[in-house]
Amino acid sequence: MSMASLGQEIKRERELRGISLKEIADTTRISLKFLQALEEDHLEVIPGPFFIRAILRSYAKSVGLDENQWLNKYQEMLLFNEYQTDKQPKKRLNPPLVLTKKRLKAILVFLIIIVISALCYFLFVSSPDKRASSSPKPTAPALTSSVPPQPAPTPSEQPPAEEVKGLHLEMSFLEDTWLQIYADGTMVWDGIKRRGEVLQVRAQNQLALNLGNAGGIDWTLNGKKAKRFGPKGAVRKDIKITLDNFREYFLPEKGNAD
Repeated sequence: MSMASLGQEIKRERELRGISLKEIADTTRISLKFLQALEEDHLEVIPGPFFIRAILRSYAKSVGLDENQWLNKYQEMLLFNEYQTDKQPKKRLNPPLVLTKKRLKAILVFLIIIVISALCYFLFVSSPDKRASSSPKPTAPALTSSVPPQPAPTPSEQPPAEEVKGLHLEMSFLEDTWLQIYADGTMVWDGIKRRGEVLQVRAQNQLALNLGNAGGIDWTLNGKKAKRFGPKGAVRKDIKITLDNFREYFLPEKGNAD
């Protein structure tokens, strides 16, 4: 299956059912630009395979098609494209440079001249006086101080840093949002959350997120209110939350606000 046939087929299914592209955009909360790119086979406009699959799944569901069937078609199309790429002839590498006897002889003569020049310089140009002056001068003994050594200052006592055990993410969805979440490298959610729903995820060391509607979420991290990921409808990829940087996502406290 070619790339063009996938977009044309799903567009034909939509038109047969009398559904406009704007109706799908309103239902799925997916940008009209991405839906048009899917139908017109401009998948390079959509940011990555994850979002292509998510848009294709939501599109098929809103039209009344089998989501898994169309995801399988997309996967077959990827495998077909990889097969076509492998069939392309490989460019031949340039042969290694072969040094001729004449070139080797010229290099050898050049190296001999450099060695002879260096020997002549050290034997005749560099005088004994210069060599003597270059020898290190004896240094005077250091004067001892009568002041007794002071003990090293002890570091000021500081309260121990708060020990954080894991990451606890809680999301409340203000709008329909499709997202993907990894906890410590394992995918724990891949799909669409509807308005009014809640999602909780725990991780020991790291959370990774991909979002299709960054402004459609209110969220807390380890019980503290966190900043919005972005405006409504914005796509965010590869958000990494770790034990080292999780505090950067907190909203500033009212006492510390400018």
